[in-house]
Amino acid sequence: MELIQFLQGELLLTGTLLALIILLIVNIYGDKFKKYAVVDTNAAVSLMDDDELIILDVREEKERSSGFINNDINIPMSQVKNKMGSLDKSKNILVYCKSGTRSDQISGFLSKNEFQNVSSLKGGFNAWQKAELPIQK
Repeated sequence: MELIQFLQGELLLTGTLLALIILLIVNIYGDKFKKYAVVDTNAAVSLMDDDELIILDVREEKERSSGFINNDINIPMSQVKNKMGSLDKSKNILVYCKSGTRSDQISGFLSKNEFQNVSSLKGGFNAWQKAELPIQK
């Protein structure tokens, strides 16, 4: 009874506590509801055994001067919505950017638009370079 009275008296504290609990639950269980996979560099290399894999670089053209993954397609994030019709929804797609943030967003977007086999490269091109995997310049 005292706890209820305390919580009623401290509405800001109670609201903050509830918000934190909800954020924790979303953080823990949110990944289970993703319709795309987040893969590390080793899993990305395994995906490349598929000759028809689409490797999609969503970085801006100027970012590619630091290098890019061989045989990729560059469609900057801002253009994906307009150009997704050029991508085959039935093929496996590996999306990457510089750090993994934009590729997560685009992977989610593609998944919501009937692309079935989408993966986002965790850590993006930075992780690829750190793993000393081959790049093109």
